[in-house]
Amino acid sequence: MIEQFDAIVVGAGMSGNAAAYTLASQGLKVLQL
Repeated sequence: MIEQFDAIVVGAGMSGNAAAYTLASQGLKVLQL
């Protein structure tokens, strides 16, 4: 099964989490590594 994401965020620090949260709250499908 292939999944598609609108954005990939590399990093789970403060900046990575903030970026992933901001993108997801705007309706994008986000993968965080």
